[in-house]
Amino acid sequence: MEFSTFIGRFHPLLVHLPIGFIILAILLEWWERFTKKGKSNLIPTAWFLGGLSAVAAAVCGWFLGETGLYEEDRLFLHKWLGIALGPISFIGWWIKKGGNRYSPVLQSGFNILFIVLLSVVGHQGANLTHGEVYLTEFAPRPIKKLLGQNEEIALKAISNNPDSVVVYKELIAPIFEAKCVACHNNEIKRGNLNMSHPDSLLAGGNGGTVLMAGNLLESELFRRITLPPSNVKFMPPTSNVLTYDEIKTLEWWIKKGAGFTETVIDLGTTDDMASVLKRRFGLDATIRPWYERVQIPPLDSLKIAELRQLGFNVRALGTSNPLLDVSYLGRDLTAEKITALQSAGLHITWLSLGDTNIENDWLKDISGFTNLTRLELDQTGVSDAGIAHLTALVNLEALNLYGSAVTDDVLPLLQELSHLKRVYLSGTRVSPEKAEVFDKEAIDLTIIIAKNGNE
Repeated sequence: MEFSTFIGRFHPLLVHLPIGFIILAILLEWWERFTKKGKSNLIPTAWFLGGLSAVAAAVCGWFLGETGLYEEDRLFLHKWLGIALGPISFIGWWIKKGGNRYSPVLQSGFNILFIVLLSVVGHQGANLTHGEVYLTEFAPRPIKKLLGQNEEIALKAISNNPDSVVVYKELIAPIFEAKCVACHNNEIKRGNLNMSHPDSLLAGGNGGTVLMAGNLLESELFRRITLPPSNVKFMPPTSNVLTYDEIKTLEWWIKKGAGFTETVIDLGTTDDMASVLKRRFGLDATIRPWYERVQIPPLDSLKIAELRQLGFNVRALGTSNPLLDVSYLGRDLTAEKITALQSAGLHITWLSLGDTNIENDWLKDISGFTNLTRLELDQTGVSDAGIAHLTALVNLEALNLYGSAVTDDVLPLLQELSHLKRVYLSGTRVSPEKAEVFDKEAIDLTIIIAKNGNE
């Protein structure tokens, strides 16, 4: 492999020889025809030397192409046209050494055809080496427009909702498609690696697995893209290398488990990763409260009117938010009224029943309010038995139990509320000392309780 790479790297040196020999031969022929001098023996000699050097350049080019330094789909045309130049050059030598046996029209036509072919091959080679926009990168805007080149290549538009952006499908797969899949797909599997879909990516290549979920050091894929560019194993070994933002995106994905179905919000983001997502994709990955992320149709206005007739105060969170803030004032609350809330259970996110006559068993009816994020039960007779009905509230973030009848036994129940962030326990029978210990052990939960008369 190393020897063939050594031979292959002579291709850029040798490739200019056939260009020089044959262009010289064509110019010399046209000059002699213009001056009406006899045909020089240097012309067929130059064609012959051009053929030999074209074959040598093609052999070196073949080895260079086999190193994997170039994307296969972009290499194909340049490779086979370059190989064709060898025999075509010898055909030119045969025609030219024949003197006047072939008409001037045929000879001139062959010259023009060869120049066109040589130009196409040379242009393809330049694209492989310098990139497709090398010649026109600094061209005037009218010329770029004429050639159909945009000033900037826009990124694929994605949703600005982190809940709906699937990380692999919309952030990772496009990177692979742009930088890796040309050499690692269903047809072309360099290193026996296919990166065109998840199953084949997980299968790995000749060296085994290339992706180790949660472990950057054991992920060969990440190691290859972060090697020094001079390293023969650096990937991708073309001018189309990964950018800083693309590397950081892959690093984040692998660290978070390299899954294929999770959304941005599922993985969570650090400040630096949030900056990358904002800069590269225009995606605001700031974690928003649950009530801002829910997407459901608005509640029927007739149901809202029915709740208001029962004495509930019902307010929408905003003109574009379908969730509701519901409260009740007074000591005339009944089990039937609480049951009536179930018609709006999916839409209620804030519920205030503080300073009411709510009873423990009535709380069963709100245990299925999946979008409930804030519940106020302060100054009520609710006890530990009532809170036991609430452990199914998967998105509850704030719970006010100030002045209620709960005791130390409520603390394990609070632990079951996985998204609970704040709970108010002042004025209850919960021990401040036990609450403090529980608060220190809880990672994301803050307990607010009076200590020596102070909160």
